[in-house]
Amino acid sequence: MFAQNFRFEKLASLAALSLLLFTCYEVMQPFIFDFLWAAILCFVTWPLYAKLRSWQLSPDWAASAMVIPISILLLTPFVAAAFSLSDDINTISQWLNAHAHSWPESPIWLGKLPVIGEYASQTWEKLGEDSSKLVNFGRQYALSVSSWLLEQSINLLGQLGHMSLAILVLYFFYRDGEDVIQHVIIALQRLAGAQTQRILQIVRSSLRAVVYGILGTALVQALASILGLMIAGVPYAFVLGAVSFFLMIIPNAGTLLWLPIAAWMFFTGEVGWAIFISLWFSLFVGTIDNWLRPILISREVELPFVLIVFGIFGGLLAFGFIGVFIGPTLLATSYALIVDWLIRKEHEPLTNETSP
Repeated sequence: MFAQNFRFEKLASLAALSLLLFTCYEVMQPFIFDFLWAAILCFVTWPLYAKLRSWQLSPDWAASAMVIPISILLLTPFVAAAFSLSDDINTISQWLNAHAHSWPESPIWLGKLPVIGEYASQTWEKLGEDSSKLVNFGRQYALSVSSWLLEQSINLLGQLGHMSLAILVLYFFYRDGEDVIQHVIIALQRLAGAQTQRILQIVRSSLRAVVYGILGTALVQALASILGLMIAGVPYAFVLGAVSFFLMIIPNAGTLLWLPIAAWMFFTGEVGWAIFISLWFSLFVGTIDNWLRPILISREVELPFVLIVFGIFGGLLAFGFIGVFIGPTLLATSYALIVDWLIRKEHEPLTNETSP
């Protein structure tokens, strides 16, 4: 009888715990990615926070000193993009109206192209004869996507709210991070036992390799983008460079930045600079991640590059933008843990055989 009561109480406690965890998940589910963002930012910038703490700053002041510049760096592009989309739509519509019946003359260099030069010039002139139709089609297309762009600006405001919440959580991660780490270590020790430190080292190395590899490569590409835009005289080069930082995190997404810029310069008569922008981004900026990202990642752990690529795209499809970090980290950590487990299993029989 006592055993039955004990079994019933244990099942009831387990059911109550499961219900409690489920309800907690339902409450926190809309904010899970905000916590993940904060955790990733905290991990990446923790050495700077530790440096501030070594200068005898209190946890509150050190956390504030970290959060303020991070807030400015991360929130400014979102705010600028969200509030400028509607203005950009009006600017495009005005430009289309102003150029409704104008078509630039055929460039001189176009007619001098070997073999196809004459045909290309004639095709250009024929397009000019129907320029009004082309521009009217462009105007209709611009108007049809204006509602979509406005919807995206609203979505950007929503992302701005999530990013603000992530920064708020980041403050508490800085301030109470040491206590949180201790709780995590205790929980892992109960689950993994003697392998806790090894697992923590693998997770730490994998996360650092992925985050530093992705963010470091995107930063270098963003700086190279700013340099190319400044050379070509493109306005708002630094703002566009900040946008390119987020785009370069995703492979080949930088095309969304430089292709419209090159087209704009081409149709405004800056053909040479349009060609320069195309070559600069496609042959230089777009190839940096092919060699720099593997170098940065291999400094921490040896990982197949294909895991990083699949992790980026798979994480992006599964979790949105935050998945760019979650996907590669999960694959890299799983790969490192499996390899470590296999290596230990291979050496265990040898150790047992050689032991007296």
